[in-house]
Amino acid sequence: MDKTTLYWIKLPKDLRVSITKRLTRNEILVLRATCNRLRYLVPFPQRPVSPDSTLNIPSPVSSAVCDSGLLSLTQSTLYIIRPIYDTPAAASSSSSTCMWLVNVEELNSGRVRVKDPLTGALFRNLPSNSLPNSLNLLDYRVTEIAQSYGLGLASDHDDCKGRNAYFVQKVAVSPCFEDDSFTIMAIYSMKKLGIWRKNDPSWTQIPIGDGRVYVEDIAFHKGKFYALNQTGLTIAVEPKSFEVNEIVAPNPKFNGTGIKHLVKSFEDLFLVFKQIYCHDNVEINFEDEEESERYLYPVRVDVFKLDEEIKQWVHVVNGLKDTSFFVDNACSYSISTKEFPAFRENCVYLIDTLFIKDYDNKYPGWCTGVYDLKDGTVAPLSNFPIYSKNFWPPPSWLNTNVSVI
Repeated sequence: MDKTTLYWIKLPKDLRVSITKRLTRNEILVLRATCNRLRYLVPFPQRPVSPDSTLNIPSPVSSAVCDSGLLSLTQSTLYIIRPIYDTPAAASSSSSTCMWLVNVEELNSGRVRVKDPLTGALFRNLPSNSLPNSLNLLDYRVTEIAQSYGLGLASDHDDCKGRNAYFVQKVAVSPCFEDDSFTIMAIYSMKKLGIWRKNDPSWTQIPIGDGRVYVEDIAFHKGKFYALNQTGLTIAVEPKSFEVNEIVAPNPKFNGTGIKHLVKSFEDLFLVFKQIYCHDNVEINFEDEEESERYLYPVRVDVFKLDEEIKQWVHVVNGLKDTSFFVDNACSYSISTKEFPAFRENCVYLIDTLFIKDYDNKYPGWCTGVYDLKDGTVAPLSNFPIYSKNFWPPPSWLNTNVSVI
């Protein structure tokens, strides 16, 4: 037993409890794994209260659309896993690039289910030997990157849980309040925005614009919900009082074109605006590889940063520097490429059928493109093996013969 573990064991109980309250769930799991004595002294961490899959939530739509009238809340978490110790497999590449991005949903049984870290989709036909049965957390550094939520039909069997009900497009959840309640915001039926607080008998519809255009995205940021519609109109909603405030007025440059995503990055909120353009009556030089790819993948991406003082989305003209964004309808998030250099910097990872090369072989990242904000080039993730390996296949340095922690 090392000295650090011995110090933990000798700590007074109240001090030990106070310290563990400040640790993340994964840090507590690693702490318990160090020895049997700490496994006894440090309680197994509870799952977060907010994504309580046993809680029956009323449906925001009529019972004619939702048979049971009840929904359940699910949570998925994105992690970056890195080896702690040098292994022969890890030694074959730089230690700074030995990383694996994985999206998992923890079930009530304690088991986890793997999802695409970019689309949030469940994988059902992966080879049985493609993933380890369990991971020993003492062998890896596990960093939580983001969380995403879903609302599924409460009547679904386990194989179907974790998917949004077909009428739900996006879900955002507040942290728990002092009374252990929490609030959910959801986009449903494409144009409707609703909010529900734990124990409320029904959903409250939130007005955004005239209600005739699509609500494009929602996010929980700095203690408030933010919602964005097709016109660029952005509102903030208080999670307790449901008070609505307009943050950014509609802007003609956003009207009815492209797809917009909200991305939280450190202390700021960003808008990623993706547009598909046409090459009408333009001659393409297919001998020029870069020009050819621009024709094959006619995508333009612009990034805007929210400035609440001037109530505008401000165009980011100098790129993201040492950060990259990952955007999709299911979940959007950012990764620091300075902290995680295995990911390409100053890029936006996009989901679009344009980037599919093999329709018969679905794997994490199979429909993903990488847009470089510096030069405006874009290509399928599969064109960059040095970056695609962070998603699939699982790295060879993952130990498949470990015990469950």
